[in-house]
Amino acid sequence: MTQLTEEFVKNHVLEWLSKKGYGVIKVKTMTEHGEDIRARKIKSRNYFIVECKGDPPGKNPEKIRHGFFVSGLGEVIQRVRHEKHYRYGLAFPESYRQLVFKRVPWVGCKRLGVEFLLVSNKGKVERITWRDLKEPQIRKD
Repeated sequence: MTQLTEEFVKNHVLEWLSKKGYGVIKVKTMTEHGEDIRARKIKSRNYFIVECKGDPPGKNPEKIRHGFFVSGLGEVIQRVRHEKHYRYGLAFPESYRQLVFKRVPWVGCKRLGVEFLLVSNKGKVERITWRDLKEPQIRKD
């Protein structure tokens, strides 16, 4: 599987947001701190804050991917506001799919307004919400 960089993920999420009617307010550079993407739905007060992660470098990224995943979760959780006009997203390469479905409780995503954006190596973005996580987790229990 091709390793996708954080920049690749971020660029395709920006394209996806634009197609979904969002105007970008701020995009963080690799040297800045803070949220990677802050976007606002055009003609509304709805904001979407997105933290992006890429595949870990090296020949065996599986061992490091979990750390990147947990880091992304922590970063987005710190940004959650108790305001109804905010949604939060974590954007990862498709290679994180198993971590998303196995490690993230659907109820937490629902309560915090967090969703996931998985980017394929062709740049296609798939949105995963709490609803997508709920059924597989309930069947497992």
